[in-house]
Amino acid sequence: MTKGSVFDFVGLYAALLKDVAAYLPTTQREWDRDLLRITTLSQTRGPTVFTMDLPAMGKKLDAALSRGRLDLKGMPCSGPTHSGSMIPRLFRELWIRLFDHSGCLRANIDPNVVLFLRTLLYVGKNYKSECAPRYLFEATKEFSDVESSLPPASPLWDGDGSDVGDSHYRHLWDMVSTNINEPLFHSELELVPVLDSVQRSADRICRVFSGFDPGLLDFKHGPGAVSDLRRGDYKYSFPNWAPRLEFNFPYDFSASTSLEVGGVDPVLGYGWDSYEPHSDLKAVPKTMKGPRLIAKESTCMQWVQQGIRNFLYHTVARTWIGRSIDFFSQSPSRDLALQASRDGYLCTIDLKSASDRITCALVERLFRSSPNLLGAMIASRTRFLVQDLDKKLPRVFKLKKFSTQGSALTFPVQSIVFFMICVGVGKHLHPSWSYDRLGRQVRIFGDDLIIPGEWEPLVERVLETLHLRVNHTKTHVTGRFRESCGMDAFEGYDVSPPYVLSVPVESDPATISSGVAVSNNFFMKGFWHASSFLERSMSNGIRSRMPIVKVSSGLFALRSFSGSRLPSRLRERWNETLQRREVAVLAIFAKPRLRKTETVSNLLQYFTEDPPPYIKYESGTVEAGVPVFRNAWVDPGVVLM
Repeated sequence: MTKGSVFDFVGLYAALLKDVAAYLPTTQREWDRDLLRITTLSQTRGPTVFTMDLPAMGKKLDAALSRGRLDLKGMPCSGPTHSGSMIPRLFRELWIRLFDHSGCLRANIDPNVVLFLRTLLYVGKNYKSECAPRYLFEATKEFSDVESSLPPASPLWDGDGSDVGDSHYRHLWDMVSTNINEPLFHSELELVPVLDSVQRSADRICRVFSGFDPGLLDFKHGPGAVSDLRRGDYKYSFPNWAPRLEFNFPYDFSASTSLEVGGVDPVLGYGWDSYEPHSDLKAVPKTMKGPRLIAKESTCMQWVQQGIRNFLYHTVARTWIGRSIDFFSQSPSRDLALQASRDGYLCTIDLKSASDRITCALVERLFRSSPNLLGAMIASRTRFLVQDLDKKLPRVFKLKKFSTQGSALTFPVQSIVFFMICVGVGKHLHPSWSYDRLGRQVRIFGDDLIIPGEWEPLVERVLETLHLRVNHTKTHVTGRFRESCGMDAFEGYDVSPPYVLSVPVESDPATISSGVAVSNNFFMKGFWHASSFLERSMSNGIRSRMPIVKVSSGLFALRSFSGSRLPSRLRERWNETLQRREVAVLAIFAKPRLRKTETVSNLLQYFTEDPPPYIKYESGTVEAGVPVFRNAWVDPGVVLM
């Protein structure tokens, strides 16, 4: 493949079907027919058949594994084998091993068949490509629609967090009573006792944050771009400082002493004394199905948000909540999903646009028993968002949601909010259980929830009442299929499919690095023909310089279960310092570059980053390096051991 080419999905499917045929060799004729069908679909429908159509069928498959019955009505590429059959012609030899012709799930299913079929359906799901403009407009329209559907924030959120005492009088059932004039919400009045349990549980849980002190926070800058500086500008020389931060985070104490409090915003038009920071909505390429929308926060808000975030992370980790929330690892959720697929006791819940639907009203009520923390979150919340993605939509939004993707508080706050809701529902169902016992039934990572299956109907009703929406296509309560944090599990087996991400291009080392990782992933899952195909998609010059190592090696190399091998004609040298023979193997380096600065804010950066005394430290802005190919000198014995 050359630069600018599209990925050869037909070639990949030919290799994948060889892997399937090696396991099910008696139906080779069917695999040949499937390859012919894939080739025809590729010619008539283009790459979207692999990146959108087949993954849509995959979601239907997951739902059928969970609910026990297959329904592919309206799905592309799902023409049945014959009249009255629910089994599609495409990959029918795999479908028929999972379901009968009426669509009912069979007993004693081979989990390898599940993995094969899910791989064939999902392999192109995460292929990185620019989406069509209409998908960008659909994403921004959805963002706007979600925002308009939320209730407005109370006047409390327009302040500086100094008057949070009023929040003590607000209760979750207020969010129900405001909707009782609409027929849809009459039935939600039955949830008042449940909401009371959630409110009391939240008040109890929130006590762990009672030690919050704005003066003791560890502030820092985030790694991403900000709305009031160009990329690469020095963040420690704050361009602005919002006056509404002053009550909880006075500038001369929280940041520096080199700036008068205030600023100028050319977008919102506020003057210096009434500076109001805003966030910028940006689209980040994700897949052909649509982009990811994130919002760049202002420098001062991101600085304070990072400090509050660190407090939440550390507090959760050292208290009993840390047994249910791990902000740094998805492994506990993945392991629990695997267990849940085996015994069926726990269910996995996924939410639609979770961070965009958490309202200020919800945060205000759930965190009311920690007024200092709530006041700090009010002060550091960005109220206005500016978007230039769709000219048909308003350019400036006064946000109703608590925060957007891009705020440092989005992930920890939503995790804690969902934990409070789940534990509160559990307390309603099991009043005699301790909070410690209830917490052990719950596992949260962002918007991935794992709870007992018997709790799910009530948890879903509460979430919907509080303006959140459950993603039913990725929520699994019954059956033996579960998914959470990238773990797709069936009957205790990992059936997570490998994905292709991009075309390996020799002039772009990042795509080569991704290609090697993807090839190794296919290899580790047993798709050896597909792994070999992906390896061959890289140029001969790259492959000839890359070693083959055992699976436990950490080198940039291709993995193998049957020994290691170094490329021929390698450069060698004797390392006088380490007293060993070394060989040069291919590696990818991205050396960061430091843009030095000479300002009074250098001292703030030094104390913030707190470097060890034995390194040569220089202040400035670190810019990410460009990935390049270079030789790495390694001990051949380490490679071949």
